[in-house]
Amino acid sequence: MGFEKDREKLKKIAKFLNADIVIYRPGIFGDLMSKFDCIVAYMPTGIVVRSICPHIKSKWVDPAIVVIDKPMRFAIPLLGAHHRANTIAEKLRALGLTPVITTSAEFSDGLCIGIGCRKGISSDEILKAIHSALDEIGANLDDVRLIATIELKKNEKGLIEAVDSIKKPLMFISAEEINKMDIRETKATMIGVKNVAEACALFYSKKKELILPKRVYGGVTVAIAR
Repeated sequence: MGFEKDREKLKKIAKFLNADIVIYRPGIFGDLMSKFDCIVAYMPTGIVVRSICPHIKSKWVDPAIVVIDKPMRFAIPLLGAHHRANTIAEKLRALGLTPVITTSAEFSDGLCIGIGCRKGISSDEILKAIHSALDEIGANLDDVRLIATIELKKNEKGLIEAVDSIKKPLMFISAEEINKMDIRETKATMIGVKNVAEACALFYSKKKELILPKRVYGGVTVAIAR
């Protein structure tokens, strides 16, 4: 999204991201934030911040919002790191932009837990599975940097409640990103992805080392990487 006078640059960004071009007008963010899961704005951060403030609801439902500065030097995730804002900013490196990442999960050390679960899972079942997996490797919640799952689970109430209760970041990964990974295929192919738990654990891990392959705990699958 941006101004009409910048249409040529908007075309370049939109083509790279396979996105739609939307021309800015007052009030447009209210419409877009309810319809799109990611907005890349080629405009000053001040305009974006003032425009989105009345429409921000929560980190679980707000879309990813990334701002690109006018000289096209930086990609700045303003909102929605959980919904891939950081990932989009990183992707824009290929256009010569430097991502400006400020979320603590990107800089701290620790384990990444990947989770898959059946629909309607309870928070208690999720928590029990997480603790069981950590017990298997002799670790605890203090060792965990973040928890990740597939984007299809972004509205899974039990999962969100469980992660909220242990105060860890919950990151979402798209099926497209997972299918680009060099990773073994599992029964997850039934839902259109190669793998869920292991892929999600590895995606955000620093060393890309799987230390607990997928384990099944009732209706929850868990894998751990570092």
